[in-house]
Amino acid sequence: MLKRMCLVACLILVSVNKSDADVITGWNFNSVIPDATLTTGTTAASVGSGTASLIGGTSATFATGAGTIGGTDNSGWNVTTWAAQGTGSGTRGVQFTGSTAGFTNITLDMDLRMSGTVSRFFQLQATSDGSTYSDVSGGVATGPTVLNNNASATMSSSGLIQIQAASVSQQFAEGFRYTFATNSLLENNANFGFRLLAVFDPVNGSNYVSSFAGTTAAYSTGGTFRLDNISINGTTAVPEPTSIALLSVAGVAGLAASYRRRKAKKSAAE
Repeated sequence: MLKRMCLVACLILVSVNKSDADVITGWNFNSVIPDATLTTGTTAASVGSGTASLIGGTSATFATGAGTIGGTDNSGWNVTTWAAQGTGSGTRGVQFTGSTAGFTNITLDMDLRMSGTVSRFFQLQATSDGSTYSDVSGGVATGPTVLNNNASATMSSSGLIQIQAASVSQQFAEGFRYTFATNSLLENNANFGFRLLAVFDPVNGSNYVSSFAGTTAAYSTGGTFRLDNISINGTTAVPEPTSIALLSVAGVAGLAASYRRRKAKKSAAE
């Protein structure tokens, strides 16, 4: 009997510590009502609740998205109207918000495409208070998992994204991921948000360079930065293992004591 009680306690410990990563909030930019048109779409979240908005004077349309999910409705968010050469580094781009309350181990997934004349460099920033954004740090950057026809595509642990186009006709670099440091203020936070901002070439520090040619002259305010399959992911928060263990031990001890009392009463009655 006591062995069975201990087995039950162990099963409880295993089950409460098991958790799976979930998409908390996601955007696929496809039309809510399918219309078989790639140039229409929505910035409303397709999973969960959150916002997607333009900042700094950018404008946007919809165009062909990444991959094949959605078929004739597979739209992406096509952002343009960037700052003039030599001005406004880190002031124009896009912003996403979505609560991470109840979640830990926060990650971001993104598919990104740069036209040949947009800035080659974009900076990932995040906020824990919903208003003050700063460059990410302390996390792990991976991807893209699918390079397609891009010459190169990288993201640093400090959130600097670089896509070098191989031609003026570009495709998405798919599967960028940024994993935030554990136990950061961005976990279990109702005010979580992040931004992607066009920034100067970090080498010269005073001008944008184009994604394709890599020159200041080829940069254009009319270049496009296209996004698709954006998601905020996390693991459902659970009680601390130590607390769970103490509760389980206390429960088993209580059951054992009750079992002994019942057994003693039965023996006395015989």
